[in-house]
Amino acid sequence: MKKQIFLYLLVSIGLLTGCQERTDPVNNVVNQQTVDSEAVAITEVEDDDSAGIVPEGWHVLERVEGEPSTAEGDLNQDGIPDLAAVIEQDQDQSQAEGEAAPRALVIAFGNKAHEFTRSVMAQKVMLQADEGGIWGDPFEQISINRGSVLVDHYGGSNWRWFSTHRFRYQNKDWYLIGSTNGSYFTGTTAEENADVEDTNWLTGDYVLRTTDENNKLITTTGNQGKKELIKLADYDIRE
Repeated sequence: MKKQIFLYLLVSIGLLTGCQERTDPVNNVVNQQTVDSEAVAITEVEDDDSAGIVPEGWHVLERVEGEPSTAEGDLNQDGIPDLAAVIEQDQDQSQAEGEAAPRALVIAFGNKAHEFTRSVMAQKVMLQADEGGIWGDPFEQISINRGSVLVDHYGGSNWRWFSTHRFRYQNKDWYLIGSTNGSYFTGTTAEENADVEDTNWLTGDYVLRTTDENNKLITTTGNQGKKELIKLADYDIRE
């Protein structure tokens, strides 16, 4: 079966697409990161199909029917396209009626034969379909930008929230290197005036943007110091 790939190009870590048209909320610092040139050796390959990297009992999520949630790009700086996909567990009797299925992020390295080897499967980084509040399914998109995998979520009701998490392969593992989190009240504020915190976990730099009682935007920048990076396999979006 021919593999379908959808490549999304982001010019920033901000949210560019979704269930409604939205704009980049802040000129963030996370985008100003350099990409390590370390490559990895591929020791085994899978079939030339996204199914080759998806475990039994799971399937590639189609947020829109016919459009698998996948992205392709070079993630280990070897000049060969790699693959990232959001997958969802098949519905079965072990799940209560009406309960949303678990989701996971899968990343696989490609080789010159356009075959893929699964590098990581992270089961705590994706929100389920019922965790977006009244808005509905909170998953927006997965994309590859500047050698990193980006995962976008958006949800809420009168109070809306959104997030983008950026993961990169370095030192032979996957790490959270940047995050953007924002919220706003739809009754008085548009998303372009949302409160947003954008953090570069590689450098400790952050940008904090808030709106005061006079609806004036206040931007604060600083550095919280470098901390040990969180591995993708250990990151829990709910914490």
